[in-house]
Amino acid sequence: MTARPPPSERPTVPARTRELAADPLALDGAPSREVLAFLTEAARAIESLGEPTLVRFRGDDGFRVIGDTHGDYASAHAAMDRPEGPSDRPFVAVGDYIDRATRSEPRPAALPLGSLWNLLFLVARKLVEPDRVILLQGNHESARRLPVPGPTYLRELRERFPRPEALALWRASFEVVERLPLAALSSNGVFLAHGGIPPPGAPPADRWRRDDLDLLEGLVWGDPANAYEDRGIGFAFHEPELVRFLHPLPASVLVRGHDPKHSGTSLYHGACLTLQTSDLFRRFGHGGILRAEVPAAPRIRGAEEIAVEELVDGAWRPYAIRVIGAPGPRAGAGGE
Repeated sequence: MTARPPPSERPTVPARTRELAADPLALDGAPSREVLAFLTEAARAIESLGEPTLVRFRGDDGFRVIGDTHGDYASAHAAMDRPEGPSDRPFVAVGDYIDRATRSEPRPAALPLGSLWNLLFLVARKLVEPDRVILLQGNHESARRLPVPGPTYLRELRERFPRPEALALWRASFEVVERLPLAALSSNGVFLAHGGIPPPGAPPADRWRRDDLDLLEGLVWGDPANAYEDRGIGFAFHEPELVRFLHPLPASVLVRGHDPKHSGTSLYHGACLTLQTSDLFRRFGHGGILRAEVPAAPRIRGAEEIAVEELVDGAWRPYAIRVIGAPGPRAGAGGE
């Protein structure tokens, strides 16, 4: 892992970046050259952070997690809000910031250019708080290497900007997101990735690389076997495989996004929790626009110890997750 420069040696965060970190629409109406300049500098800044493919972070003071946002910058902004004031507690987003930028309600149903505003906002927050905000790649951020069906991001850009400018912005966006980590691991035993776990035969975690396509496919396209959908890519993992992967990390639970049908659901005796943080998918799975609050604890033993909240009428309220496979002994526990 490349050592990060201490805060005192980092470049001053530009005023425009701070504006975007506070307001996702700060560049709405700006010429494409300004947006392109931000993305170009953001790619350099994220590269300079030297984050490894698997980010390890301190979690025993608690941290927050959001699932797929898919251009829903309103929900992303609400999920990051800290009414309690400044905090050093980590914030983890598990990918899929672009494409499908629509809302079912409130009106209007569409968020024009939502993918761009959502991406700019989250990246700006990362640059303002690099030690607190962890942005992971999802399958939509990995689409230049493993294509996704029905992407909308370039079409969104073309609806606002001339074709050459839209293509330049699309390319610059991927130069940013392809530099993001693929997974994160908290010190209190929570593993986070967009989709699933590495395939059999993958190298040890300290040797993971972003350009390993087999690893990438597992982490951003994988699904639990009892939630598996044949998308023509990715693979299913069963409970024993998940437990055997988590045990030596050490971790006890995977928190993921990717699968709207199981949003708000705990699988595999509490070893797997799925979240969606997008209005587009609020009626999928167990329902809701969700975020997770992992409590301050030396060890998290399962999804039942994680508090999930739902965004209702602009406020976050307690949410009861759906449990498939009640907490208890896990298949493959102990690493057998």
